[in-house]
Amino acid sequence: MSPPNTRSLPRLLYIGDVPVENTYHGSLQLFRLLETYPKERLLIMEAGNSLSAPARRIEGVPYLERQSKLSRLRITRFAEPYFLAKMHLAALRAELLLADARRFRPEAILTVSHEVAWLSAAAIARRLGVPLHLVCHDEWGLEGWGARGTGAFKDRLFGHHYRAAASRLCISPEMASDNESRFCVPGDVLYPCRSRSAPRVQPATPRPGSDTDIVCGYAGSIASGGLIHALDLMAQALEPIGGTLRIFGPFTAEHGRSRGISRRNIEFVGHADPLIPTLREKVDLLYLPMSFADEDRANMRICFPSKLADYTLAGLPIVIMGPDYSSAAQWTLSNPDAAKLLTHPDVAALREAVTTVAGDPALRLRLSAAALADGERYFSHAAAFEKLSQVLSRARLAQSRVAA
Repeated sequence: MSPPNTRSLPRLLYIGDVPVENTYHGSLQLFRLLETYPKERLLIMEAGNSLSAPARRIEGVPYLERQSKLSRLRITRFAEPYFLAKMHLAALRAELLLADARRFRPEAILTVSHEVAWLSAAAIARRLGVPLHLVCHDEWGLEGWGARGTGAFKDRLFGHHYRAAASRLCISPEMASDNESRFCVPGDVLYPCRSRSAPRVQPATPRPGSDTDIVCGYAGSIASGGLIHALDLMAQALEPIGGTLRIFGPFTAEHGRSRGISRRNIEFVGHADPLIPTLREKVDLLYLPMSFADEDRANMRICFPSKLADYTLAGLPIVIMGPDYSSAAQWTLSNPDAAKLLTHPDVAALREAVTTVAGDPALRLRLSAAALADGERYFSHAAAFEKLSQVLSRARLAQSRVAA
């Protein structure tokens, strides 16, 4: 893929609730997406409940800290009225942020449909007459909404801004398709991406002792009861064969036990830095579970596990367990050699899959090599930045034609 012509890129203002920093989840994806943007044409305005740590920011890019007032209310009994008030006052808050935006003179605004700062970003884009580019990682809703979070009002509000945006960058084909059927406009697919400095590796050689002590690795957060159950299933599958489930992420064993993850063959390792060399050294295969819980069905179908971008970089075989409607399962069905897929939550089948992959050198090599190749095709930094550059340049060209 040829590098994009960065000279055609507009002056870009990011406004959002999600901090842009080298940590995890959406913050990490924004950091990776923007880390090669021309620094003199980028301004990041963090307008949410939390701010990025200066040491984890994109070097050389100016950040404006415009944290929400009264943000502590989100963890009190006033959470629901707090979030609803923020939503209704988003346009008023846009007026408070407008002076900062005007000083930068943006030619495009980028935001993420998370919490409410994106509504302020949309209002500022209208006031300045510049294109709004909307990144969609999850189904939009507000903490504390309860039943209102799935109501017709939410869909009308989101649909209005989704249709009005110059581009709609969806995390998966399933999300783009679902949103198009609901809101009658197409979206572009922007998969999660790797860092620009991601290492190039070959399939990992078997870890010493892996023939008698299988170690399965999971890297990521523990966000739902369905995911907890899926992790427990893997631990159950490994117990009779003396295997270990090693969990890497921002939590401790105490936190895991408080969530019900307490089997003796589970190890909480904490953050792995650097991630890829650590995984190659300490595990034999990687586990990517998707929740089968009914309450997680919509999320599993349209959202995409960002960890797959790094999993496919490790040169290790991957075992994915998730319902056939999940985005991860659909990706694997399109790339069948990239991972071993199970679409039913069955302990015996999971144990058989793990022992087969770990004990078959040819299968292990085939899965690892295909994951590396397919991951580079879907999740490379170059591919993601090229997509961003395309939609920004396309909107800029369309605006110039209108002006002419």
